[in-house]
Amino acid sequence: MSSLWSRPAAELLDATASAEATPGGGATAAVAAAFGAALLSMAVGISQKREASAELENAGRQVTALRRRLQALADEDVQAFGQYVKASHLPSDDPGRPEALQAAGETAMQVPLTLARTIVEGLEAAQALAPQVHPEVVSDVGAGASLLQGALLAALLTVEINLPHVAADARGAIQAEHDRLKARGMGQAQATLDSCAGRLRQAAGEG
Repeated sequence: MSSLWSRPAAELLDATASAEATPGGGATAAVAAAFGAALLSMAVGISQKREASAELENAGRQVTALRRRLQALADEDVQAFGQYVKASHLPSDDPGRPEALQAAGETAMQVPLTLARTIVEGLEAAQALAPQVHPEVVSDVGAGASLLQGALLAALLTVEINLPHVAADARGAIQAEHDRLKARGMGQAQATLDSCAGRLRQAAGEG
């Protein structure tokens, strides 16, 4: 399977809009989140050129690592869902079908759950960056956080739709983590946007 990242942007957009099963919500969320992390990297890089600091240098390494993980998760989601589709096409009388479906369904749920965890790390980084970056790139931190916020909601929806494929006794813990990630991520995103808005108002002389 070729990587989503080796495809031209227009081709990837057309593939997402097509009637094919992939790339779907999880992979597209990972792509959006990777671009959100990339905006954070840009804000750090520009800020470092204006006034270098150890804190920003560490933040830059962190968001670069996050972006690479998000990029990998986009491809992992395509692969995981492809395996689920393959299992669903097994003959209904195949004795291995139920086990194959459950195993593939669990993987298809775990990838977006891992994605959600990673996005929350990105939102935590954005919250820390909002008061640190150069004033000219504050809006880019806010934009990155907004992309990450939307990607988080998309990833969590993908978790929800795959939850019925997971063993019943494991669903409660997954749902609880889903809820924790959503609450934490939304709180971080709002705090980041509030911080960015405050700095933008200050720059505009509004106090």
